[in-house]
Amino acid sequence: MEQCRKELRARRLPAEPTKPHSGIATPLRLTGPLRGVRFISPGKRSVYGVLDCRLVLALDELSRVLAELDVVEVYIDNLYRPRARLPGKKARSQHAYGLAADIMGFKLADGRVLDIERDFHGTIGVPPCGPKSPPVELPSEGVLLREIVCRVAREGVFHHLLTPNFNRAHRNHLHVDIKRDARGYLLR
Repeated sequence: MEQCRKELRARRLPAEPTKPHSGIATPLRLTGPLRGVRFISPGKRSVYGVLDCRLVLALDELSRVLAELDVVEVYIDNLYRPRARLPGKKARSQHAYGLAADIMGFKLADGRVLDIERDFHGTIGVPPCGPKSPPVELPSEGVLLREIVCRVAREGVFHHLLTPNFNRAHRNHLHVDIKRDARGYLLR
């Protein structure tokens, strides 16, 4: 974990250590924007605003992409959920390690807010991006939101990116995570 802390310092990222949390190797809280992009997450008193150092680095990479797309704020429902499990399994979710984020929406530089539940217009089981993704007639906010999601997917910052096309539980957010032993990339 010292390697992560060293990289955090080298990039001069605005994150501060917090008290130990079960499952998180290096617990931190963001204290400012990353590359001009603010991540709005649960406040200082909420456990749901804690994240691992490795996720801070991934969010920094995400912010590089988002800044190019004129995103100035990212609305996050939660990062760390200590008892989070994969649906129907005993295995812990990456949220339990502070390595996942549930993104509810984005604010653009022009003031527009792209809300995942309102603007994504997903269809369960249909690929959200790529050659097997069918054309979809969307309002302008939906087009912008899909552009952001597909660009983030192409950059490969995360190991998993789950959209409203994945299942009903993801109808209102994008789940992104990094996984210690990941061998590939999953976009649904």
